[in-house]
Amino acid sequence: MLKKKLTYKIIIFDNKQNKNAALERKEFIKYLGILIDSNLSWKHHVDYVALSRVTGLIAKLRYFVPTHTLLTIYQSFLAPYLTYGLVAWGQASKSSLDKLLKLQKRALHFIYFSNRNRHAIPLFVDANILPLIFSYYESIAKLMYDEQHGISPKSIQALFEYVHGILQYNT
Repeated sequence: MLKKKLTYKIIIFDNKQNKNAALERKEFIKYLGILIDSNLSWKHHVDYVALSRVTGLIAKLRYFVPTHTLLTIYQSFLAPYLTYGLVAWGQASKSSLDKLLKLQKRALHFIYFSNRNRHAIPLFVDANILPLIFSYYESIAKLMYDEQHGISPKSIQALFEYVHGILQYNT
């Protein structure tokens, strides 16, 4: 059996002023704020988000500000890192996503002066915050709702093809 040789194709958009530009292979790149690697493992992006210093800020401020202020800090500084582009990178490996869940739990334990061995579910409920995996499910559900109702971008709509009416039976 003959193995087919993989070929990669690229296109370079050039403004004709920079003729001596060189291509450089990178392990990952940052595009629109998301770190994308060649395997789409999202490891670099998850590590970048996990290095957030917001939990340290919350740990220090919790002695001086009320709980609602700490929750506002969480929602303002940590939640955007956890949810931005989640539809794309939300299928990262379980071990990667567990890092971010631990980050969420640590922040909530600091906010509520809770023992870190205590279950975090009541803290998520009190804070009205979804654990990361549920945020991912919510973002996918919203995307599919928008697509179903024709309010998603045309580029997203082009990814789906409806099959109703093609088959003789309900699917």
